[in-house]
Amino acid sequence: MSQADFLETFVNKEVTFRFMRQDLRFNLSQSLFSSADVDIGSRFLLRTLAQHTEVTAVHSALDIGCGVGVLGLSLKKINPGMKLVAQDRDALATAFTKQNAALNELEDVVVHGSLAFHNLDGQKFDLILSNLPGKAGHAVLQSMLAQMPAYLSESGFAAVVIVKPLAERVAQTLAEMGCEILFQDVASGYNVFHFKRGSLDAAAVPEEDETLLLPYLRHRQRFKMGKSSILMQTAWNIPEFDSLTHDTTLAINALKHKRVTGRVLFWNPRQGHLPVFVREQVDSFVLAGRDCLSLQISGFNLAQHQVAETAVTSQHLPHFLETAGEYDWIILFPDDDPGVAWEKYLLPSCKERLTSGGQLLMVAKSAYMHRLLHQKRGLHTKFDRRRNGYRAVILMKR
Repeated sequence: MSQADFLETFVNKEVTFRFMRQDLRFNLSQSLFSSADVDIGSRFLLRTLAQHTEVTAVHSALDIGCGVGVLGLSLKKINPGMKLVAQDRDALATAFTKQNAALNELEDVVVHGSLAFHNLDGQKFDLILSNLPGKAGHAVLQSMLAQMPAYLSESGFAAVVIVKPLAERVAQTLAEMGCEILFQDVASGYNVFHFKRGSLDAAAVPEEDETLLLPYLRHRQRFKMGKSSILMQTAWNIPEFDSLTHDTTLAINALKHKRVTGRVLFWNPRQGHLPVFVREQVDSFVLAGRDCLSLQISGFNLAQHQVAETAVTSQHLPHFLETAGEYDWIILFPDDDPGVAWEKYLLPSCKERLTSGGQLLMVAKSAYMHRLLHQKRGLHTKFDRRRNGYRAVILMKR
């Protein structure tokens, strides 16, 4: 099965959406935000743009947290010559944005799988759009808003929508920045703000370095892992920021008497607890998964524990089947995507990527693990333990 065909298995439904007399089609996924229809917040934001701005005069737009691409692609449809850049930290979301651009016959759409405002090379935009992620945390939202003026053209403006309980914080941040509010409205539990640079000078575009991770950092804390107490930096909006989950604890118990050596692939590394725990004898770390924040905080924690930068690489991918390379170990928290038959594809894919004698540690809920293990032909069980509703299995390639 081709990668494009496999991506189709994530599609929950196709919906139609009409914007300024143009009809669009969007593929949605139960693994992404708003899987049933175009969400209320995006509809509200687009309606205010159509009614209160000259959107056809916009020459360039940046869609931050693009999801499946509704905001940016809707504007591109009514203004095909507009330069559009779409960003999201979720690689599955960016894959869907690309897919939906093709579905609507829209060309020259640049899509970045990255944190907000990374990899823009100093570009300026006439319009910055965002359906602000309410669960990202106050520090992240504040940083996103604070960076917007630096990426606006001289006459550019930003348009954002946020859930009503967080609207006061957004308004306060914009006031502190000295932004000029061009328009604001509230409806159906959402607030919309259109704003531009005001009395205060816009901050300079920051350098592309590790300081861009700062808004996402939560706190430093020691975690009990095996017999060690290990200091970790945690990030907002990623599990295990203050305590280890049952599945990670089970994974540590499975690994504490194992020699994890050679080239190791970590799928869904979360905050990086497992890469740091096994770091002593690993030659090469490959951090892979959908969430680039997880990959970056994991890499950050490895660097804090004196792992050389040259020993760590990342693969920001929409699903496991796109991983590349051959590995001595794979340490895997499997995705459980509705409608995707991972029990058919996951273990054969792992087997293809393991060296002869290579080992796979997989931890999942017990019922899900039972389904996944139906395809373990050619893999020999070395460890199998259940605890607190989870199951950890180590399999060796024969």
